[in-house]
Amino acid sequence: MYLLKAELREKKENVRNEGFVPAILYGPQIKENVLLKVDAIDFQKIYKEAGETSLIEVECDGKKYPALLHDYENDPMTGEFIHIDFYSPNLKEEVEAEVKVEIIGIAPAVSLGGTLVQNIHVLHVKALPEDLPHKVQIDASKLITFEDYIDVESIDLGDKVKVLNNKEEIIASVVEVKANVEEAEVPKEENNEQEEKPKE
Repeated sequence: MYLLKAELREKKENVRNEGFVPAILYGPQIKENVLLKVDAIDFQKIYKEAGETSLIEVECDGKKYPALLHDYENDPMTGEFIHIDFYSPNLKEEVEAEVKVEIIGIAPAVSLGGTLVQNIHVLHVKALPEDLPHKVQIDASKLITFEDYIDVESIDLGDKVKVLNNKEEIIASVVEVKANVEEAEVPKEENNEQEEKPKE
């Protein structure tokens, strides 16, 4: 489990100028929301490694809380985090989350004149907090022909993780790219016919 150290903050305290990101921690086992501030650089490192679904441990004021990154806000200009919501779940109860889908490998069908199309970028899953996957990797090397596809049903995340998406949804496939020369010339012929006027 990833460890993120935090400090308590006052409600109106401006912490961003000090290199911190304001945060809040809440959950079913926390009686009152906890106002926190976390080091911006430390959180960036944790975010890159843990993502949005891996369980992390927030340490503050001598206490440690298992937490998930429930929500966050970025500066639209700089992309920096300006606020973070941590949710401390009951570790014995399943939670729902969105897990990013990452395509790896090379699809052989692309070399036949096709384009790789990814239809689903996140999977909706349900599992105990400690069993939530960081991401789901899809191997594109299985896409050998234009008829091949990878659907939700073919994804195996183990017995501890349930995928909530429709099993028939297609995650990725390779679509053939055709140069329809004849179709492209049709509008031109139609225009020529429209331009011709009957002689008086």
